[in-house]
Amino acid sequence: MCNACAHIDKLDLKVIVHSGEALLYQIGNFFELSGVDVITVHRLLKNSVPGNQYLLMTEPAYRDIEFSETIQVAEAEEVHDIGVLKTYTHFPAIDKSYVPPPSTSSVPISGVGLRILRHEISEEYTQVATNPEKGFHFHTGRPLAKMLGYPDAWIDTAPEESIKSFAGTGNPFSLGEICPGEYVVDVGCGAGFDSLNAARLVGPQGRVVGVDMTPAMLEKTRQATSKAGVDNVDFRQGYVEDLPLPDEWADVVISNGVVNLCPDKAAVFQEMYRVLKPGGRLQIGDILVQRAVPEEAKRDIDLWSG
Repeated sequence: MCNACAHIDKLDLKVIVHSGEALLYQIGNFFELSGVDVITVHRLLKNSVPGNQYLLMTEPAYRDIEFSETIQVAEAEEVHDIGVLKTYTHFPAIDKSYVPPPSTSSVPISGVGLRILRHEISEEYTQVATNPEKGFHFHTGRPLAKMLGYPDAWIDTAPEESIKSFAGTGNPFSLGEICPGEYVVDVGCGAGFDSLNAARLVGPQGRVVGVDMTPAMLEKTRQATSKAGVDNVDFRQGYVEDLPLPDEWADVVISNGVVNLCPDKAAVFQEMYRVLKPGGRLQIGDILVQRAVPEEAKRDIDLWSG
């Protein structure tokens, strides 16, 4: 018997149950859950229930579950930005003398948590695409491009669709020259500002592929490309950890403010390496921290998505 199984009676467990509808769709090798009810469960991960072991049910879940015997529940309400949720909480008998050891896991978010994180980030950048004047916790648009040192000519001639929804953190073009005829991958291309600049630099003999997971952003990129009149750039939906490109395709991989949003950075760089030709190069603008992020913060999806 494994150590976890031998001590299963001492494990603390918080269970959150909701009954509703969700949309399941596939992107590449990944399956995604989305919808209002998925967001509801995510919001309930932060709740006011005291204790380290409980069963928290929403009203629809409590109505739908058929218990084998009567259980005691405490009725309450949880208030979130999606509204007021009526809840029913059951507290099982626990051994209060047991103190669990601190977590030593090095994987910040996985499984369902990763799907929720991607959904939250996609929702945020859908707003950047569809409502760029809204105001965000990060800079956007022309002021940001000027702040990051992009040439005025690039900014002034950029299609409105790409420049208004630009939301990078650096300038990957400042790290090296993009040459005519090169093949470039823009990882997390957003509204396409960097992709279109790369397309201009590589010229008609070169090729650019932009990859993003947010449909609204990809729609903006295609509108911008149509106005720019370029035919050497292609945009594809996908994840940074599973790029829709063959091995050793690119001379250059560029990325701007995306790696910091990915929990598994090793997988991100492995994919970038996979699609690069031998001798290819990375040109990445992103965010770095100078001290370790606490494990508790790594597991807070709201901190990842803003």
